[in-house]
Amino acid sequence: MAFRDVRTARARYLTGYLLAVSLTGCISYTVGQGAETTAPHERSSSSSMNWIPGTLGDKPDEKRTSRPSIESEVRFGVDERTDMGFRVATYSGFMVTWKRQLTRMDTSLTPENRLRTAIMLGGGVLNAGEHAGFEATLITSGRWSAAGQTYGALRAIQVAPLTATARNDDPVVGLTIGHLFGDRNSSLGPEIGVYYDRSVLGLNSSRILVIPSFVWRRQGIPGLGRRF
Repeated sequence: MAFRDVRTARARYLTGYLLAVSLTGCISYTVGQGAETTAPHERSSSSSMNWIPGTLGDKPDEKRTSRPSIESEVRFGVDERTDMGFRVATYSGFMVTWKRQLTRMDTSLTPENRLRTAIMLGGGVLNAGEHAGFEATLITSGRWSAAGQTYGALRAIQVAPLTATARNDDPVVGLTIGHLFGDRNSSLGPEIGVYYDRSVLGLNSSRILVIPSFVWRRQGIPGLGRRF
């Protein structure tokens, strides 16, 4: 009987873990980029990892853990102010994004050391086809310098069920700030995000999530080069 109880507890834990990574692992909490866009006919790539605090059980006193989330993204320059991206979310989803710089392009009167602002809109399929996902991000970043680049962003995320068994969820909203060490060609650095996220499955022990991330970016795609 005791052995059966252990197996049951392990099965419940594994079920909770799979629910956690399928529902929240696909939501993109990490912004990982400044407001500038990829140059026309060029491509860039990035990878990121974050840790989502929460609990995998259905009791308040059960062990807390962090759920890792890994994402990879490629971006393609459309024109001087616009690029498109394709992001593979953790485990079972993808997102297509469109990014547009809202500030004027660089001229002799407005050099590149000014602040830039951009909007990024996205849509995709998450959770192995269970949900459609939508996001809107407003990004502001400073100039590149010898110390790198600092950026901040506001992001809103919403998922919608695509199947009869999928569940509705509340919008997720948050603020992130990060710093990339390096330059436009290659950079890496930390990011911290604070999000309001009410889990419909009760997987988060708090509705306020503080999510640390680490980002690596580079111009070009390994094996394919920079231009297309």
